[in-house]
Amino acid sequence: YTRSSDLISEYISVIKYKSISDLKGKINFENSLIIDAIFGVGFKGEPDKKTAELIKFINGIENKKIVSADVPSGLSKYDQKSEAVRADITVTMSIKKFDSLFYCGREFSGKILTADIGISENEFTKYNLNRIFETEEADVKKLLTARKINSNKYTNGKTLVIAGSKGLTGAAYLSSLSAMRAGSGAVITAVPESVNDILEIKMTEVMTMPLSETEECTLNMNAYEKIREKIIWADCVLIGPGLSKNAETMELVRHIVKNNDANYVIDADGLYAFKDHLRLLMNKNVILTPHFGEFAGMTGMNLRELINSFYYAGKEFAKKYKVTLVLKNSPTVITDGNDFIINPAGKENLATAGSGDVLSGITAGLYSVTGKAKESSVAAAYIHGKCGDILYEKSGSSSTLAGDLINEIAFVKNKIFSA
Repeated sequence: YTRSSDLISEYISVIKYKSISDLKGKINFENSLIIDAIFGVGFKGEPDKKTAELIKFINGIENKKIVSADVPSGLSKYDQKSEAVRADITVTMSIKKFDSLFYCGREFSGKILTADIGISENEFTKYNLNRIFETEEADVKKLLTARKINSNKYTNGKTLVIAGSKGLTGAAYLSSLSAMRAGSGAVITAVPESVNDILEIKMTEVMTMPLSETEECTLNMNAYEKIREKIIWADCVLIGPGLSKNAETMELVRHIVKNNDANYVIDADGLYAFKDHLRLLMNKNVILTPHFGEFAGMTGMNLRELINSFYYAGKEFAKKYKVTLVLKNSPTVITDGNDFIINPAGKENLATAGSGDVLSGITAGLYSVTGKAKESSVAAAYIHGKCGDILYEKSGSSSTLAGDLINEIAFVKNKIFSA
């Protein structure tokens, strides 16, 4: 037989070095492919001084490509301060590693490819005690169903959007149109009466409902009775985009949720209404869609603390208040207190004003059709991300407008449904 050491000596050159300058003199690294296998997934803490110098050197080489095995060497925690190898591609064994998916871990890992090493998915599921999953397209396809041949607009999901104020009509527009594109057969948008004309001009298919307003042109308590009538009509109620943080408007939001049972999606300014009033959300069919700053504001958590523990904080919050939580992040995560689901779709071009309004609209549109909170949230985040991915290919990382996303919803949905 052939000993492994003989194969190494025949095909692989083993270079021993004392310092980085010594290494530079022995190997020309320019225009090279570097396979990074210094440390694996079991690495914890920070590299020693010599290894840290090597990592810094590797990262600084020009005209090279780095492929990391399993995880980039030096990666220990997704929010670490120390440096790790900055890979172009990470080939991870069997399943993606949690710390490679967020924050600096995502930056270090580059494009992540999963290698099948012969262990069945059932084995990993058996030991997945934290119930962390990643959305697959097949999961979304299960939720998307064809309309019945004899259906009409009122049997295909009815959404009431409570949104908008002076200077923030765009949020109402984006969320309302997105709900229709996502599948709602009919959408009514309740807005302050002074901005109704603007939204009637902007929206053709969406019906508007002008309501009583405060001196600041935001919805006031006198709007409640008309809203209540439409809540009875609706299959889903979206509250928040562009509402403002006016005190009376926030009181109206709390009054609506406290006194009416409905399928709710609460976003943006609507979330602010529940700071110090979180118990009003309990035993309601609620999807919350905060970004990290909004969630920290609702809960009183320090943002740094949230970043460090969002898995536990998110699951505990969703379980305690019995809600579905969509934590908008890079990537977005969804939890109902039991499962923790990572959305793989979406890139940095989604970091643009109004993108969250589109997501809340897609979520409401799907929820109005399915009545399934967690599944609608998972599918909406995935569809939203895929719309962004298409636009990334068309126009790069910094030229996407939120309105552009709406134009891609139908294509993405149909592609998933027809796959």
